[in-house]
Amino acid sequence: MEKIEEMIRHGYECEYLDFKEKQYSKDKHMDLIADIMAMANSRHEGDKFIIIGVKYRPEGKEIKGITFEDFVDSSNYTQVILSNIEPDIQFEYFKYEYEGTLIGVFRIYNTNSKPYMLKRKYNKLNEGLCLIRKGSSNSLAKRSDFDFMYRNKGVFEVKLLEQTLYGVHDLEGCASIDVLLANTTENPITITAGYMNIHNKEGKKLSHHPIFGIDKVIGADFKIGIQPKSEIVGQLFVGFSSSDPLRLDIDEYGVGNKDYRFELLLFDARGNQYATILEQGNVLVNGDFLWKVKKQKGIPHKFRTHKI
Repeated sequence: MEKIEEMIRHGYECEYLDFKEKQYSKDKHMDLIADIMAMANSRHEGDKFIIIGVKYRPEGKEIKGITFEDFVDSSNYTQVILSNIEPDIQFEYFKYEYEGTLIGVFRIYNTNSKPYMLKRKYNKLNEGLCLIRKGSSNSLAKRSDFDFMYRNKGVFEVKLLEQTLYGVHDLEGCASIDVLLANTTENPITITAGYMNIHNKEGKKLSHHPIFGIDKVIGADFKIGIQPKSEIVGQLFVGFSSSDPLRLDIDEYGVGNKDYRFELLLFDARGNQYATILEQGNVLVNGDFLWKVKKQKGIPHKFRTHKI
């Protein structure tokens, strides 16, 4: 439930999140079918959400809410979706109270049977229609989308295995954290780029750290190959500098007194994106990374490296 509150407060429309001001009335069931289908076909691995009762605008969100009397029972929507889309899409529609206002939430999950298509003509939607969520809009699925769906019947999982980012590799200019990369698809995946963002509790981005390799520091031109049905567990190295402790409010002892939100994003050679989020992380820093913090506090620092 904390994830839903976070999405309402800080989320933006994308391939796994959409906002609607009003519920889908009977005359809007065509839109319901299109939106649920597109979300289910999205390339995002993980749950997708459509949040009802929130008016989304670039300048900010307006919480409209839904009255208890007008809330549509989920069985009504289930009947429409299961009667018109194949294979069956797993989803739920439930009530959520946000700051005293009732909100509706569609959660679309376990979407491993792509592509999802229209099994019969419905209003202006033709039989065989296949829509996919791209960015903040629904699009007709193309040949490349179908190739991706059939090629990636498994998933690529990214998981942070610890809650602490260690900024202790001052000679290399890096911080590290243990990570799991698991490829359950039938095809090899080559990660060619990535970065970690650190946010505060309010969702503000504090620092940005490019990935430099796993188990050894290579640099921005690193490549990580993961064979089908295999996984890698290792030490992920990300760029770190003496300015980052200032941005993260690290004290002169190298300790952060706040819970941070880690966002790790990876990109493969085909341009696909994989992401994971750790809601409560912390940062520990040592060595010459602390010289700017100490200088700001008037504390002398003896350098171990020659980097300033």
